[in-house]
Amino acid sequence: MSEPAAEKPTASDIKKNITALFDLVADGYDNPSTRFFTFCADKMLDILQPRQNTRLLDIATGTGAVATSAAQMLLPEGRVHGIDLSENMLDQAFKNFQKMALSNIDLHVMDAEKPVFESDYFHNITCSFGIFFIPDMSSALSNWLRILQPGGKIIFSTFAPDAFSPLTDKFKERMSQYGIDLPTETWLRVSEKQQCNDLLEQAGFSNIEVFDMQLGYHLLNIDDWWEILWNTGYRGFLNQLSATDLASFRAEHLKEIEQFKTEDGLWLNIHILYSTARKPE
Repeated sequence: MSEPAAEKPTASDIKKNITALFDLVADGYDNPSTRFFTFCADKMLDILQPRQNTRLLDIATGTGAVATSAAQMLLPEGRVHGIDLSENMLDQAFKNFQKMALSNIDLHVMDAEKPVFESDYFHNITCSFGIFFIPDMSSALSNWLRILQPGGKIIFSTFAPDAFSPLTDKFKERMSQYGIDLPTETWLRVSEKQQCNDLLEQAGFSNIEVFDMQLGYHLLNIDDWWEILWNTGYRGFLNQLSATDLASFRAEHLKEIEQFKTEDGLWLNIHILYSTARKPE
């Protein structure tokens, strides 16, 4: 007699698991090796060019990479609101804002799929590498459209299909040897230009533009790659290993990663998409 199929996780389960994972990695998220978050945030705001007096909502703000840059740009009149389900990430964001002496930011524990704000409230909405974690992206975008002012602009970033390759390819291969088969990367849900365009169009946005950009850089040593694995979503898979297996896995994986190191260092492929659109007037 065959075993019953495992129940598909509910949207609520998915959100709880993602929140728990980011609560876990929050302390190490602002790591020098993961500086691509800051690079990508700065480029996002260069593209957006928010005006003074702007009310900007940063969705899935995490430790506040986008929110921090936006708040600096919008001083003294503009204001930033950052939302996230992970309280630990928001705690780190608050510490970052304090270091920068920024007072024009408000943080809220809030579901990105159903932000609780007035209709037509924000001039701009940003979301850096967060939309693909949302179970119902179409519903989220419809809600984001509601709270955006007519003529207001949205921008979100996602990873292209080859982001982090070939390093992640070796990671997945090695994990499978330890009996852990990784699911398809979550970011592949919106890793193609057409996928992003279709989502925005179906939600009712106009003036849609999607373009790709390479923001990669060289890591100085292979241990920097481990810092990325340990302090991002990949930690959830590493935590499935026993302490003994984890030590063995690290040694074996970093040894095979070393083959990709050149005299410039270890190339980190940060190939991303930026998707922009407006709410119709």
